[in-house]
Amino acid sequence: MKPQTSLTRAATGGALWMGGSLGLQVGIGLVAQVILATILSARDFGLFALVVSISYVLSSVGNFGIKTLMAQRSPGQIAAIRAPVFRAGMWAAALSALLLAAISPLAARLLDEPDLQMLLLVTASTFLLKPYTAIATAVLQARLEFARVAWALLLAAVSHYVVAIILAEAGYGALSLVVGMQVNAVVMVVALWVFSHRHTEPRAPGAVSTRDAATMARWPLAGEVAMDATGRIDFLMLGLFVTTEVVGLYYFAFQLVLRLNELLSGVARNVLFPALARMSDRRERQGAAVLRAGTMMALAGGAGAAALVASLLPIEEILWGGRWEAAVPAMMLLASVAPGQAIQSAVEQLLKARAQFRRWTAVITVRAVGSALVALVVGAVLGDSATATGIAVAIAIFIVVEAIIEVIVIGAGLGIPVGRYWMTTLPIWAVLVAGGWGVVGIVSGWNLDPWVAAAMSTGMVVLLAAGVGAVLWRLNR
Repeated sequence: MKPQTSLTRAATGGALWMGGSLGLQVGIGLVAQVILATILSARDFGLFALVVSISYVLSSVGNFGIKTLMAQRSPGQIAAIRAPVFRAGMWAAALSALLLAAISPLAARLLDEPDLQMLLLVTASTFLLKPYTAIATAVLQARLEFARVAWALLLAAVSHYVVAIILAEAGYGALSLVVGMQVNAVVMVVALWVFSHRHTEPRAPGAVSTRDAATMARWPLAGEVAMDATGRIDFLMLGLFVTTEVVGLYYFAFQLVLRLNELLSGVARNVLFPALARMSDRRERQGAAVLRAGTMMALAGGAGAAALVASLLPIEEILWGGRWEAAVPAMMLLASVAPGQAIQSAVEQLLKARAQFRRWTAVITVRAVGSALVALVVGAVLGDSATATGIAVAIAIFIVVEAIIEVIVIGAGLGIPVGRYWMTTLPIWAVLVAGGWGVVGIVSGWNLDPWVAAAMSTGMVVLLAAGVGAVLWRLNR
């Protein structure tokens, strides 16, 4: 009984630390995006989106599936595989960096963006830091020392955006966004070393070989690569057919809504997953935890999405005076489906916690490939007439359909009552998001000052979310 209480307290504390840190990161990221959007152009954001699309998959190879692989293990077990996994990860990161450098001229020619080559070369410069970051994070999470991970993430985020804003103001364009990412990687390594180097576990006897470590990591690695490709590879598919400016508008909308997804999915990945992994012999308890997490994800995600949908029009007018108006409908559409991604994320953590990495990889790969194909088809069909809104409509439909089918398919195999899961989460998602769109319809007809409209819209959503939360509380007493 005592271990369960200890685990519950650790998971609760971890949720508070990670949620608080991620919340601050989201807030800082939003402020930074607001500032950067007043300095940079849609083309700058489009170039950065192409950099992310091309480099992110290769960059995640350097993580080598380490966080996923190690999250199921105790600190002592991690000590037995840490060194060989690190060596294998360094080899993978080095090869990925060389490959990115080699393809950078080809990518620049294919997309008709000469500046892209230099941006990709800068991006490759920090690939070798990825294995250490992944291992240090996994070790701290295995000890349930979420506060240290939270502080490292927060310090890296602040450094990232401060440098990016300074360089953007100095006129470096898309390069400011790329260099900001590199600063993030360096500060993250330094912070993790400071927080973890005094508590390094001794090497365990009989450690596995580098080849064995690579074999163990193959499915976690494939899953993490597919996860990082999801949504981001879309920019490359779009860039083949539409202008960089349109890619930039869609990326701007995607990135703003991603803040909400990062907050919700980050807590699930960094707290729910490690906690579930330590309940491996208590499957009923795992299922109950996923049901509760899914409900909370639906409530928090739905409230956040409704607030974004309701307030984006007046906020854009306040902050940018119409400069990014063309991206607002895309933001609203993507925000509307974000709760579904959070809901499915809770189920995915159980799949990983039970070490079903091959199945998890298949699920994420289907999602990544499906989203990329939708983007490719939309870009090819619409061509020069493509808009950020048209792209967002197609992607949003795919996200909803994929989320529902995924939970039905994998949830049943995990022993989760899928019908009950969706009967609880789907109405919360639908009511809150519909309420957000309803607020837009009400407030837009009043011809209010943007500040008043934003305040009223947010207030109405808060009341709606409070009402939904009260109903849930009464039903679950």
